[in-house]
Amino acid sequence: MHESTMVRHNRVFDDASSGTPNDSNVLFGRRPECARIDQLLAEPLTGASAALVITGDPGIGKTSLLRYARDGARTLKVLSVSGVEAETMFPFAALGRLLTPVLDRLGSLPAVQADALRCALTLSAERPRDRFAVCAAAFQLLATTAERSPTLVLVDDAQWLDVSTAEALAFTARRLRAEGLVLLIATRDAGGFADIEQLNIGALDEDSAAELLTARFAAAPAEEVVRALTAELGGNPLALHEVSGTLTRAELTGTDPLRAPFSAENAASRIFGPRISALDRASLHALRITAVAAGDGLEVVLAALAAKPGDCAALESLENKGLVAVEVADVHFVHPLLRTAVLTNLTPGQLRALHRTVASVMTAPSQAERRAWHLAEAALGPDEAAARALEQAADHALRRSGYAGAALALERAAELSRDGPSKARRFCAAANAAHSAGQLDTALRLLRKSEEYTVDPVLHADIADMRGRIELHTGRASVARMVWQAGAVAVSEVDPARAASLRATAAIGALAAGDPAGACALAREAAHSASPADGNTQLLSKTVIGNALTLMGQESDGMRWMREAAASTRKPAAGEPDIEWVLVGALSGVTWYGEEIDPRGFLDPLLHQLRRSGALGHLPLALHVAALADSRRGRLQSGRSAAAEAAELAAGIGDVFTLCPALGCLALLEAQVGDEQSCRAHAAESLRQREVTRLGVMHHVALEGLGLLELSLNRPDRAIPYLEEVNRGPEPDVRDPMVVRVSSLDLIEAYVRVGADISATMRDQLGGFAGLTLPPALSALIWRAMALVAGDGDYDEFFSRALAFHARCPSPFDAARTRLCYGERLRRAGRRRDAREHLRCSLDGFERIGARLWAARAATELTAAGQPAKARSGSVADALTAQELEVAQLAANGGTNREIATQLFLSVKTIEMHLGRVYRKVGVRSRTQLANSFRDSVKDCV
Repeated sequence: MHESTMVRHNRVFDDASSGTPNDSNVLFGRRPECARIDQLLAEPLTGASAALVITGDPGIGKTSLLRYARDGARTLKVLSVSGVEAETMFPFAALGRLLTPVLDRLGSLPAVQADALRCALTLSAERPRDRFAVCAAAFQLLATTAERSPTLVLVDDAQWLDVSTAEALAFTARRLRAEGLVLLIATRDAGGFADIEQLNIGALDEDSAAELLTARFAAAPAEEVVRALTAELGGNPLALHEVSGTLTRAELTGTDPLRAPFSAENAASRIFGPRISALDRASLHALRITAVAAGDGLEVVLAALAAKPGDCAALESLENKGLVAVEVADVHFVHPLLRTAVLTNLTPGQLRALHRTVASVMTAPSQAERRAWHLAEAALGPDEAAARALEQAADHALRRSGYAGAALALERAAELSRDGPSKARRFCAAANAAHSAGQLDTALRLLRKSEEYTVDPVLHADIADMRGRIELHTGRASVARMVWQAGAVAVSEVDPARAASLRATAAIGALAAGDPAGACALAREAAHSASPADGNTQLLSKTVIGNALTLMGQESDGMRWMREAAASTRKPAAGEPDIEWVLVGALSGVTWYGEEIDPRGFLDPLLHQLRRSGALGHLPLALHVAALADSRRGRLQSGRSAAAEAAELAAGIGDVFTLCPALGCLALLEAQVGDEQSCRAHAAESLRQREVTRLGVMHHVALEGLGLLELSLNRPDRAIPYLEEVNRGPEPDVRDPMVVRVSSLDLIEAYVRVGADISATMRDQLGGFAGLTLPPALSALIWRAMALVAGDGDYDEFFSRALAFHARCPSPFDAARTRLCYGERLRRAGRRRDAREHLRCSLDGFERIGARLWAARAATELTAAGQPAKARSGSVADALTAQELEVAQLAANGGTNREIATQLFLSVKTIEMHLGRVYRKVGVRSRTQLANSFRDSVKDCV
């Protein structure tokens, strides 16, 4: 940490400094900022948590505010770290320094998380499967620390954090709830912390600048001098403090005019230039070595200086002159601007020579990663030795899940490679690492570079596979299809199995792009050419064929293929399946509403495995699929919990591809249970995220939820616009066929309820569907819709057929809706006794699954039919938020607080907070009472 508005105090605030205040440590013009920090420092003492990102230009006072926080945290445990510009390419470098004081508590973490963190910090050779496992482990370690003592975490110069550390800290900030922990992050711009509360630090005004200058010189400067300095230095307190030190008293008082124009940009040379120029040759060399070896440690600096007699003594001279600070294991500049000034004055040749000198003394295996980067900086033109060293450094980073750092090393290795094939291979490997790090734009850029040098068809297929996935995930389905097809053509002669796999994925792209005929052709070709043992390719092919045939009006054949695909998801091929595509198959099976196969039978073991292994990267999508399955089968409360967790985890790890549909599914479930406010909020956020992802298909479930909500509120006129938009689609290449099918049946109900005419085309389509062999649940909905538009002589038969199909599959929500529609029709026909039977069953069904608004509608209809009724006040689950419900269910099933925290990637304190709220809302005092309450009230709802 370095920036300061402190008077007569320019001491570096780093990991080891005590931060002891003195009378001269005064902040000028920062009263509101200090007040906000004071508020945050009070949070941990009450068990609360908070995170704040302090942004502003260099020298604006961010470090001073962190020092103010440390000085005020007298009752808190303080952990601190500063980003180092020279370490941005080293994975978890800053995280290791931050957590070193509390690593003795690693044993209190779940084994998977502890192993992940040990691996990331090079404390073991284990490799975590998912980069977010390290994020979860870092969060849990900090939360565990705060359990023992309220904790303040200070992070300065976050713009220089390595990407892996920044990601872990952002994850921690997003998960904070009730740990008793405050996280303050100072950085020049928010970057990856943009969704966390911001405090931007602006320039000092003239009055504050005058106070600073007066305190510095114990004399009041002239007003015109203050005005000129404040304007020219942009109100930057560090520049004011340091540059004013170069003024004479006559200049300060206005007796003499100010010399050459000042600026914040040339502050480094104005402040430190004369001091650097005054150094002797040995001291200057020592200063340059220290600048180049920043972060490498005192041992490396001394070894590099030992090559020249007397240079080690020069380091001590630099310390005596107040230019560097020497500690037990490190040496650093008293101010980063000094390092900037030193490096700026070096010629490229001088800089390469210095890096070469430093690299030559780094011979220990533990120094290989840093040595590789020094070799790279020392290279003039292609250098295969440096490239190999960087490749080895990248491999070490990958073994620790440091994907972003590995991408940087591999990209530089590719640039230093002598031949085209090596460049192509290394650029592709860099893209793969960037993709694993979630850096999709970077991965695309690197893939394009790899393509420039690629002559190997297998490598071309690798590039096409990865690029196609990125294009699809970012909403460019047509481009993804073309990329995958080209990759299949390139590799067809040398690797037919790989070509088949690429054609299957190209079929997904074609389907998403609105070309079902092309998708079907590609999928059939892939299925024909792939080996029967190639489970993933066969799964994808069958899934696409089923979807495509149904889109083209061949529902019976389509459902046959879908049944085969759904069965494949239950029995994945031997070996390590491609989990992303397996989930696609499961999701497709769920989407084709009403299939007898319940995807939960496949998903529950998968969810357990993902949680146990800490694989947060895949968990949001798996939870979303589970939530959608629950929604379709009437398990509304468990579905709501799964969807809420999917959305929260997706937001926490930056998975916008899953966040949009997860929010839409959550809105749909909230429409079913009758939580109007939450439904509208989550639907709106899902629609906003759809614009971010550019995946039009993602918005349909949210709109379906809004339409369903309006129907539950008995406002069919307001439901129609939402449901019409779902069926119309924003453009032809982004329609989800089954959402359209189900919502079209809801749309028919809305039309009937407002007295609108049903088009002849829609009636013909319904009649055609009725003759097809479809899943029971879907057939039930079709017969219900036919009953709604039928004449007086037919609706009894059609409703009876719908109920018969409902009896063949578990879909309590839709069965209750059918009973409601039937009862309403009977009541309007004057058959009140018959109506009451169905309305009573409808009310009971809605109440059992916790569909409050629908239950209220059924109660109103039942009363109108002559049997006074009122919907029950609700179940235990109705009063709980989605996360409270999930915590309550796990606790009722016997989970301890720590077990629940591990499963949900939350802290023990947060679980305690949620359980406290659950106890108050449910009216219980113990887990036993909670379990009994859930057994009595919730089991039918989940």
